[in-house]
Amino acid sequence: MLVIDPGTLRLPLRSAGEQCPPLHALYSFCIIPKSNPIPQGIFCLGVMFVQLDLSCRRRRRWRWAVPLVLAALLLALPQLAALRPAALARVDRIVGGHYMTRLDALQQENFTLHQQLAQSADALAENAALRQLVGCGRGITGVTPARVVARGVGGFTLACPDTAPGNVVLDAGGRYAGVVTRTDGDTCTVEFSAAAGLCGSYAGLVTPGQWVLTGLPADCTLAAGDIVTTAGGDWLGTLAAAPAPDADGLTAQVPLTDTADLWGTVYFVKK
Repeated sequence: MLVIDPGTLRLPLRSAGEQCPPLHALYSFCIIPKSNPIPQGIFCLGVMFVQLDLSCRRRRRWRWAVPLVLAALLLALPQLAALRPAALARVDRIVGGHYMTRLDALQQENFTLHQQLAQSADALAENAALRQLVGCGRGITGVTPARVVARGVGGFTLACPDTAPGNVVLDAGGRYAGVVTRTDGDTCTVEFSAAAGLCGSYAGLVTPGQWVLTGLPADCTLAAGDIVTTAGGDWLGTLAAAPAPDADGLTAQVPLTDTADLWGTVYFVKK
């Protein structure tokens, strides 16, 4: 039987040569100090099993084994309870580190996929704009597609590294949208600057966004549908009606139709 006193815990052990003795006949004792009972207790438990005669009936072996196992568990419980917080903290660190590493990898993968999708969307937009430009029938050549990266009140910024101030910018329909006024690394600034508008033998001024041909002679003989271009031959639009005289009676103006789309995503810079 298991004897517990204030100083030690004792487990009886069988003496050599005895055949399956009863517990009260075991006279050897294993001394288990209370300060560190687990290692010595487990050792004594192993000795008790070794000393049990394997030829004894199964029922008698289990009769002694069950109390010994329970005793070992009781001895181990305090130290197991003390180890539990540290073990849980270690497991938490290991599992947490694994999931943080996996989360970082997933975030990087997600970022890469978003970049690829954005690049694919840009490529699709450029292809669509190129098809529209080719199909407009205006014979536009020598242009570079450029994507809008920012917009302002009087213009927008394009991602186009090989540009210079003064380059004309056309929309996907091949129509005049503005002119490059400043470059900054891989981007350029496009402003809706007024351009000379030529219509037949007459000339006036057209400001993108307003799309009104102004400064025409009051007695001009232009009609609706007449084509207006820049001095460089770029399309500005067509007359929406016959020019109407201004209040001074000296000049006339007329709104334009079929003008550039200033809210597109892709434009073309003439070199």
